[in-house]
Amino acid sequence: MRRKLALWFVLLIAGFITGLILQYARLQRVQQELSASTKQLGSCQSSEQLSQLRDTATMMYLEAVQKNYGKAGEYSEEFFDQAQRIVSSAEDPALRNLLRDTLATRDQLTADLAKGDAAALSEIQPVLSKLRADWEALTNVALGNSA
Repeated sequence: MRRKLALWFVLLIAGFITGLILQYARLQRVQQELSASTKQLGSCQSSEQLSQLRDTATMMYLEAVQKNYGKAGEYSEEFFDQAQRIVSSAEDPALRNLLRDTLATRDQLTADLAKGDAAALSEIQPVLSKLRADWEALTNVALGNSA
């Protein structure tokens, strides 16, 4: 009787340990999937922020082309505010450096738009080109494509 009881106890412990090991392995796999998903989500969020920034820069450019410098100035203010928020929260150093370079043009661009100077167009174009290229690169990373 004691042998049967001991055997059942050993089998119970072995079953418990087997179940524990299987659950631990499953937990590790799920944590890896969660980590990958979290990384992809962060990349998608960065891409979305850069997309909004690019859209605002495009609207600023279009208004400047149409010589609506007041409206272009409003978009400029919104653009640089968005860029500042992204710089403070961005984890990607390349993106942070790009936006810092972009923020360096803030005073000159804002002054040109306030004066109604057509030179603002030549300052907006490189900013828009850089944003477009970086947005495409981030989108490719977020989607898992090679750049």
